[in-house]
Amino acid sequence: MRPQILSLPELDRTLDELPEGALHHITRKDYERLFGFNDAALGRLRIFAKGHACIPSFTDGAILFRKRLLHRSN
Repeated sequence: MRPQILSLPELDRTLDELPEGALHHITRKDYERLFGFNDAALGRLRIFAKGHACIPSFTDGAILFRKRLLHRSN
């Protein structure tokens, strides 16, 4: 059985459905394949994450997306 390759539309859908405050991670290998491995890759990642109300964080082997908490006024 071959491992499933993460696609950008799949990541797009996953982050759209992520509840507030929740985390989702992708491997560094998927990050490099989806966003590139150059000076512009970080900018593309940040724009993509911002469009999904997420904040990206880097670990040794993965990129974490945390869905922002929306401010609610009473």
